[in-house]
Amino acid sequence: MSTYCFILGKHPELSIAELRCRYPNADVRRGGDSFALLDSEMDIDQTEFNHLGGCIKVARVRSESNIGDQIQILADVLSSHYQDSKLDYGLSVYSFSEKQLRPILMKLKKKLRADGIKSRFINKDFRNISAAQYKSIKGKGVEIVIAKTNKAFLIGEVVGVQDIDGYSKRDFDKPFRDMNMGMLPPKLAQILINLTGVDGKVWDPFCGSGTLVMEGLLMGRDMIGSDIDSGRVEGAKKNVEWLKNSFELRAVSYELFAHDATKPIDQNYDAIAFEGDLGLPHNVHIQLEKLDQIEAELDELYSRFFQKIKQMKFKGPIVAALPFFRLRNGQERTMESTVKKINELGFKQDSLTPGSSVPLKYSRENQAVGRAIYRFRLS
Repeated sequence: MSTYCFILGKHPELSIAELRCRYPNADVRRGGDSFALLDSEMDIDQTEFNHLGGCIKVARVRSESNIGDQIQILADVLSSHYQDSKLDYGLSVYSFSEKQLRPILMKLKKKLRADGIKSRFINKDFRNISAAQYKSIKGKGVEIVIAKTNKAFLIGEVVGVQDIDGYSKRDFDKPFRDMNMGMLPPKLAQILINLTGVDGKVWDPFCGSGTLVMEGLLMGRDMIGSDIDSGRVEGAKKNVEWLKNSFELRAVSYELFAHDATKPIDQNYDAIAFEGDLGLPHNVHIQLEKLDQIEAELDELYSRFFQKIKQMKFKGPIVAALPFFRLRNGQERTMESTVKKINELGFKQDSLTPGSSVPLKYSRENQAVGRAIYRFRLS
């Protein structure tokens, strides 16, 4: 059994929900304002971490410390990586001030020198280590995390860091990008798939350019993608073929075809995950009177979709990213009336956050349209 410290992303509650759904048998708990702890018998490494969209990095906890023995424990952990040459390392701190990095790093370097270990820390301006900095020492050095809980300081070795290059390549280098529709981030696609809580085949009924299908294939899932727009489906096919060649995917199973999501589908699948029509571009603050019309159109679409799912008697999880709108007066509007209709159809809204039915939200600060994430199941 190992304890892992996951550094949470910009949407901490969503990150924790993803961890709980991907590791249902593990003990996942909030450790501090910026990290979660997970006890698991499963080894978590870079390959496994690449399947998570909501966390920045993960460290395997090696020890606990207090202020008095912190430098000694850090030196002991680092010395295990020293191989008669210069040791490169980085240090990051969480749930306490980064201003503490400077004295810790200076004391640690002095201690390592006294122990006969040549070392170099890579913390620029005495700040936490970024994903780009981690790449510079991966395979020849180590990053150590110090995470403060209510009781102690946890010291861990980083075993996985967000693959920023892989995300960027999949987001911007794929051959087909439709700028007229919402661009589903690969990280969010991973989160939506993990939130289903199942390992089987996933159907995206609003697949667009195929981002969710692509991420599912990289995660080892069998995937189905459909969209009412045949042009987007053809673009999604090009993207998946590009993915197979660029990321050396071999044994993958997927189907992509044009289909109206409000009509029956003759396919077998274990879960549904999607981001559908968001109504308007992310950066457009819409006038209130026009928003009523957009919400009515989206309400019609999603109500008809869930009516058809009910008719098909699908009992598995449905993870849906529905739009919410930020108004110029600072208020937000979610599609509450649509969700109410979905519930009235007999779909139970699963709680992704224990004790709360409030949807989890994903957005950037400057976006006028964000995603409110729900998980439904036909009762």
